Amino acid sequence: MRNLEFLQKFRPDVNTIKEFEHWIVCIRAKQVTIGAAIIALKRQCPSIGEMTEEEAIEYPKVIKWYEELCKDKFGAVRFNYMAVMMKDCIVHYHAFPRYDKEIELFDLTWKDFDWPYVVNIRVGDPYDQEILAKVIKYMQDEKQG
Repeated sequence: MRNLEFLQKFRPDVNTIKEFEHWIVCIRAKQVTIGAAIIALKRQCPSIGEMTEEEAIEYPKVIKWYEELCKDKFGAVRFNYMAVMMKDCIVHYHAFPRYDKEIELFDLTWKDFDWPYVVNIRVGDPYDQEILAKVIKYMQDEKQG
């Protein structure tokens, strides 16, 4: 991943939840819903239409892993995905697990304020790195949940 602006914004060096052969899953600083992530192609590619067959084949496997993880860890009931790519010219999706109830975790109450409508990605403030690190560790730990 060579897009410097993208790397500075999403910080995969500290925010990676899981890495696949062609994709990387990173926690979003703005946890609009708990477990919200960026699923990004690991190479510079400005358009979904320019993905390789191998990258396209792996993508549903990444999504399946992500959805199962969020269902298991947090009780997600639906998912919203956005491939906006207006500022960051690299194929990536904003992924939002959706919840029909509040979640108590890390001494915080996590609420899906837009349920049952489309998630509003512009709401909320970024969480500090300490909270994000707790969410990442919780998502990486297969024994919890």
